[in-house]
Amino acid sequence: MLIKKIFLMIVLSFIHLNAHNVAGVDMSVKKLDNDKIEVKVFYQKSKKALSGNEVRLISMFDNRVLQKAKLEKKGLILDIPKESYWVYVMLRDNDIVKDGLAPTNGFTKTIKKENLALKYSIIMTTFFLFLSLFFAYKRNKRFKQTLL
Repeated sequence: MLIKKIFLMIVLSFIHLNAHNVAGVDMSVKKLDNDKIEVKVFYQKSKKALSGNEVRLISMFDNRVLQKAKLEKKGLILDIPKESYWVYVMLRDNDIVKDGLAPTNGFTKTIKKENLALKYSIIMTTFFLFLSLFFAYKRNKRFKQTLL
């Protein structure tokens, strides 16, 4: 029973890490000439392109909206910003997020990115794992004492 709970906790932590992925929908960001990017969003199975969804280029520094446009069937062509950014595509109540591509000469302002979500999730998962093992041990020890 304890192994099932531990397995469930580990599975839930990995599901939490994939929160910004919408099942069945994929986004491609391709660099073009003259410091432009092409954003396409499509269904994975049918390869049918989405249109009418809002695309935002958001700054990694202060979460400003650098550019905003509506997606078209053939894709969307946008200028690459001079600072580090994310590409957001809004889909109903969800969003798809990818890191933006750098311009030819590189970003003028860059941000140091660390994969903190994975690190903190692993730390919290192991903490709760040890905590549950501790309580299970204490409970089992108390149960044995009542039988004697």
